[in-house]
Amino acid sequence: MPFEFKLPDVGEGTTEGEIVRWLVREGDPVQLDQPLVEVQTDKAVVELPAPKAGVILARYGKEGDVIPVGATLVVIGEAELAAEGGAANPPKPALPAESGGGAPELPAAPGVQAAPYTRRLAKEAGIALEEVVGTGPHGRIVPEDIRRHQAERAAQAAAKAPPEREEGEPVVLSPLRRRIAERLSTSIREIPQVTVVEEVDQTELVALRQRLRPLAEAAGIRLTYLALVAKMLAITLPQFPMLNARWEKEGLYRYRRIHLGVAVDTPEGLVVPVIRDVQDKSVWDLAREISEKAEKAKRRALSGEELTGSTITITAGGALGGLFATPLINVPEVAIFGMYQIRKKPWLHEGQIVVRDIGYISLTFDHRVADGMMAARFLTEMAQLMAHPERLVLGLR
Repeated sequence: MPFEFKLPDVGEGTTEGEIVRWLVREGDPVQLDQPLVEVQTDKAVVELPAPKAGVILARYGKEGDVIPVGATLVVIGEAELAAEGGAANPPKPALPAESGGGAPELPAAPGVQAAPYTRRLAKEAGIALEEVVGTGPHGRIVPEDIRRHQAERAAQAAAKAPPEREEGEPVVLSPLRRRIAERLSTSIREIPQVTVVEEVDQTELVALRQRLRPLAEAAGIRLTYLALVAKMLAITLPQFPMLNARWEKEGLYRYRRIHLGVAVDTPEGLVVPVIRDVQDKSVWDLAREISEKAEKAKRRALSGEELTGSTITITAGGALGGLFATPLINVPEVAIFGMYQIRKKPWLHEGQIVVRDIGYISLTFDHRVADGMMAARFLTEMAQLMAHPERLVLGLR
């Protein structure tokens, strides 16, 4: 019996995906777990594997179409049926997407014809659908019609404006940027956030990294401060279990295992891959995995599993400069740790004013879960480790 494979929810809160590239055609035989299609979600490009072996009887949507979660992507039939011609004309369910790619045309109907995604796009742009000329089947309005109308409206406004005044051009956000905007809005709107900052003497940490770098390079590992501090976080966090927690649907849950979200800057925006079970990994393991996940994030090659389930996040802005920041909590977590640029500064050390390597660290926390005293004690512990990283050496393995 033909099996309909529908677009699954491949990440926390995913509602739609864009077809990037088809990897099979109608009539192709497929094996279990064979990649069928590449789909761009709001976080990454993911390959969707075949849930069963068989033959592709029907394929829905063309490259570039945006389809909602739950929409049918392909119909897979038994290979024997296809060989006998029994599936020459399989029934095709309606696709709640924009157009084409093997999907049947929608019949003409009175009123404006547009899919929910197109209507939402028009609403966000402040465009009445009645004003738009549809170029889809039977005059159906597709997303490109909205973007074209938006551009034409902006051009008309610019033509009417005084010559000395420059009008901004409309920007249609990518799915990733839309998701970032939604999550950050949720974070600042729903979480009472407080940031505590500490200035730390990191001279010994700098020296430790310099001593370890040749060993790391010999093993093909890029040793960053982020990997060293991630290990320190794993040492310190068990003393503050309420900071290693998440707001789930049922309420607040804290965790013994540490799944660390690492904020990575990419051309598309900030992506947070997850390093799981940090408490069990050495500095070398962490350095290698952080580098691998960061490289995959920049290629938009992370899977949904690699982007979900973090219990606390760390962000490092040192390479980009900036004294310090107040990062927003990565929903649904309750805390985010920040580390920043290390600079040489005059510092009182053992009764003498000398030049030392100094940097800021921060903790932004959910005030419903923790308070300023807990955050201050946490930063004090981290500062002690960064100033005297001998304990870290014992955990290198």
